[in-house]
Amino acid sequence: MLLFLAAALESAAFLGFLVPGETITIIGGVLASFGIFRLTPTLTLAITGAIVGDNVGYWLGRRLGRPWLEQHGHRIGMRADMLARVDALFARHGGKAVLVGRFIGFLRAMAPFAAGASRMHYGTFVINNAIGATAWGIFFVLLGYFLGASWPIAERWLGRVGLVLGTLAILATLIWFKRAKKSPPHR
Repeated sequence: MLLFLAAALESAAFLGFLVPGETITIIGGVLASFGIFRLTPTLTLAITGAIVGDNVGYWLGRRLGRPWLEQHGHRIGMRADMLARVDALFARHGGKAVLVGRFIGFLRAMAPFAAGASRMHYGTFVINNAIGATAWGIFFVLLGYFLGASWPIAERWLGRVGLVLGTLAILATLIWFKRAKKSPPHR
């Protein structure tokens, strides 16, 4: 049950910054390798928790995100022009952002919320969420399962890889926003 909650809360808008869902998922795999948990239920809990958490994040963004961002976003640098660019990003690449964001800590916590706030089509979100959450759950549970007792080493390296990928994703987004700002709007 803790595995399900950790995977769910990690994706539920802003809680991902506080809940170590990825670490708990790896630990679940380690415990399965020692026979304490069974592998199939561990995979099921991780994947289901990730899907549910992403959906909670999406609906929070859909219901609360946009009005809050329009009213208070200027305090965190989210002005109307920035919101329009985020909307454009999710209109063109939302599925990829949800799918890839599942593997990058910061984006895992924010992509579902941003998708909902940007009014991304729910069907597109659900498909990409299910694919990303399933791949994420399988990868991290099996990582823990196959690495067994050496999971702290794997977690440290994955954290570094996630940091590098997250930095690259942020830089790519900033470059995209800068280019979008310079180019005339499409009509």
